[in-house]
Amino acid sequence: MIGMAVKKVLLVIIFVAVVLNLFLFLKRQIFSDDLSGGLDNPIHCVSNVPCEYPDVVDFRIIVLTFDRWNSLTKLLNSLNDLRVDGDNVALEIWIDRRPDGKGVDEKTLATAKSFQWKNGAVRVHVQTAHVGILGQWIDTWRPARNGSKEIVLILEDDLSLSPFSYRWLKAARNFFKSRTDVTGITLQSESLIVASSGARFRPLSSDGVAYLYSLLGSWGFSPTPEHWLNFQNWYHSVIKNSDFQPYVEGLVMNTWFKKFQKERRSHTMWTMWFIYFCNAHHLYTVYNNLNAHYNTTKNCLAVNRREPGLHFSGKAIDNTGSLLRTWNDEFVDFKEPARIYGFNGKPITFKRNSVVEKDSKYSNNKTALGQNRA
Repeated sequence: MIGMAVKKVLLVIIFVAVVLNLFLFLKRQIFSDDLSGGLDNPIHCVSNVPCEYPDVVDFRIIVLTFDRWNSLTKLLNSLNDLRVDGDNVALEIWIDRRPDGKGVDEKTLATAKSFQWKNGAVRVHVQTAHVGILGQWIDTWRPARNGSKEIVLILEDDLSLSPFSYRWLKAARNFFKSRTDVTGITLQSESLIVASSGARFRPLSSDGVAYLYSLLGSWGFSPTPEHWLNFQNWYHSVIKNSDFQPYVEGLVMNTWFKKFQKERRSHTMWTMWFIYFCNAHHLYTVYNNLNAHYNTTKNCLAVNRREPGLHFSGKAIDNTGSLLRTWNDEFVDFKEPARIYGFNGKPITFKRNSVVEKDSKYSNNKTALGQNRA
C-alpha cells in the first residue's frame, strides 16, 4: 500500500513537472522578443508602452504585421535587396495578436522567424496583447532620450521598397537635420491627395528632388526622433481624456475619422492623431519628388501593393515595376529653401520667419490645442 502511494505521488510530481515545462516552453515561444536571434541583448517590451531598444544602430527598420504572411514575404524579399552602404542596421518585426489576445497567426510568425536578412540582425516581437494598428505604429520605437541620431523607418507589410530607399532617406535626413519644423521623411510618392479636398495632389517638377507637405505620408515613414518622442508623450497623456478628439476641421481625413468613429473603428486610423499633433506645432513631412522632377513613374522609393486588409479590399496589385532600380547622385541634390505645401495643396510662403499664407480654417479643437501642446 505504501509503495502504491509513493508511486502515485511520483506520478503526480512528474505530471506537474511536464505541464510546467510545457507552459514555460509555450510562454517562451509566444512572448520571446528574440525569436530569430541575431542580437546579443534580447529585449522585453510590453504592449501599449513605447519600446526602447538596448542597442545603437545607424538604421532600424520596424515592420508591422498581423496575419498577411504572403504580403510580409514580399516586403521582406524587397528588404533583402536594400543597399545599406556598410551601415550598422537592425530589423524589428512586430506581430500583433488576435483581438481576443489568445494567439497569433502561425504562418505569419513562421515567415518572420525563418527570414534571414542579408544586411543584419533580425528580431521578431509578438505583442503581449492585441494593440491594433494604432498601438503598432505608436509604441514599437522609442527614441533615445539623450538625442537619438538613429534613422528609423516604419513599414506596414503591404509595402515594397526600392533598393535605394535607404540611400535617399539617409541623404535627406542629413540635409534637413537642422530644420526644426520637419517631423519626418516619407518614401511615399504615389496616391497623394490634397488634404482639404481629396483631389489628387501634384507637386511641381520645378520643386526639385524633394519638397515639404503639411500632411504626413505613412507609406514608409521615418519620424524625426525628437518630434516622435514628443508625440508619444503627448498621445499617452491625452488618450486618458475620453472627451478629447483629435479633430482638424477642414480636412477630408477629419471626415474619414468621424465616419470611422460612428462605425466604431476609429482605432484603425492612427494618422489622425499625428495629423493633429503636427498641425498644432506647424510641422511638415519631407517627400521625395523623383517622379515629377524626372517626368517618370518609375522612380518610386516605395509602393503600396493594396493588399486586402483594414483599408483595402479586392485583389492586390503588382506595382513593383515602378520602384527605382538605378541610382543617380542627382537624386539627392537637395535645395533650400525647399517648397512647402499646405493642406490645400498650395505653397506656403513665409516672411520674417512667420507664415503669411496659410488657410486658417485648418484648425484643431481650440480647447484641446491650448491644453495639449507637447
